[in-house]
Amino acid sequence: MNLQKLQLENQELKRKLQIAQMWMEREVRFQVEKISLLHVENYSDNDKTNLKVYSDEDIIKQITEFIWDVLMLNVPATFMENIISAEVQYHSLEQNHNFDWLWVISSYHKALDVLIENFITKWFRKFAHKKGQTYLRKNDLLEKSLNSVVNQGYILGVWRFFHLLKLIKQDGELFEYGKCFKEYLEKYHYLWDVFLENQFYDCLSALVNSEILGKKRHIWNINFEETKQARSLLIWDFKNTESLIYKLIETQKIEC
Repeated sequence: MNLQKLQLENQELKRKLQIAQMWMEREVRFQVEKISLLHVENYSDNDKTNLKVYSDEDIIKQITEFIWDVLMLNVPATFMENIISAEVQYHSLEQNHNFDWLWVISSYHKALDVLIENFITKWFRKFAHKKGQTYLRKNDLLEKSLNSVVNQGYILGVWRFFHLLKLIKQDGELFEYGKCFKEYLEKYHYLWDVFLENQFYDCLSALVNSEILGKKRHIWNINFEETKQARSLLIWDFKNTESLIYKLIETQKIEC
């Protein structure tokens, strides 16, 4: 009886996943078409002749297959909007390397921040409050940042996230908020297993050390090759399961 019940529940979950997948593909299609139209309208007729023609269907296919390969039901809408915007712009500008790549990187950066906020930071806030870790007791930049994250709703940010992982991985000195974050990852071991394993950590290290999300973005100095490299680390053309975004989404995987 229990086996039959489990089989029925499994069939119902698969049915819901199929419905959600169809809904998501329609939503992605709508967003791609809308963003593509807005993107093209931003250029003069002369510029439009230099834009690479890249099929909306290709973008729709690669995004939906990438997301649904990890059976993700609750990817934030703002993530989808930013990743679609980044992809539409990237493929449109790919042939003309003289265009400003800042807006492409900005969209990728926002998409990454959205995942970190929704899959890591908001749960860390709740964990810290439950543990009573809501007071700043050390004059330390990282501790001050984490205090703002916990008490004022600030985002954790890619650089701070990496710095925390680096301290944990290298057994560096952690203060109260840092220790709380380490305890949080230890409790939710599926996060620990992903973030502290070498592939994810090395990819995140390469992204942060490239300064493309920091100094180079702030001084408006980003070229095509740097954008291409950052995109590879983030999504690997929507094919590599070791990319940063795939790994982040995979932490929320639903088994069926």
